[in-house]
Amino acid sequence: MAMQMSSTRTIDRISVAKALGDETRARIVGVLGARALCVCELKVALSLSQATVSDHLRVLFEAGLLTTSKRSYWTLYAIREDLPLEILKFVSLLTDQVHAQFPDDRSRLADAPTLVCGVSSKKASVALQWAGQRSRKPSTDK
Repeated sequence: MAMQMSSTRTIDRISVAKALGDETRARIVGVLGARALCVCELKVALSLSQATVSDHLRVLFEAGLLTTSKRSYWTLYAIREDLPLEILKFVSLLTDQVHAQFPDDRSRLADAPTLVCGVSSKKASVALQWAGQRSRKPSTDK
């Protein structure tokens, strides 16, 4: 049965169950339980290829479990906060279980270099500064 979410997207419990029934996708959700992450950070945390992580993120996104946001060069993935309460509770329980079963996932992320995306710190700093300046400028479009 599909449930209506506040963002007008519907979520199908069966699609959610299928998406979370895969160990790798459960581990991704477990790591995302801490904070929003980009593909490169997830790749480091899970010790998987970027292509594999991207494929699993697509399934989780299509099931309605994730949201994305852009930050300069990066697309950040996060668990949707507007999920139905019963699904949020299940995701929370799953996150706790995955963290207990795979404690190295989060510790690998904590031990990773600050920038794991292959962008030099200078280039990243300039990009983030530029993005911040753009978001503060008033729009001149009419």
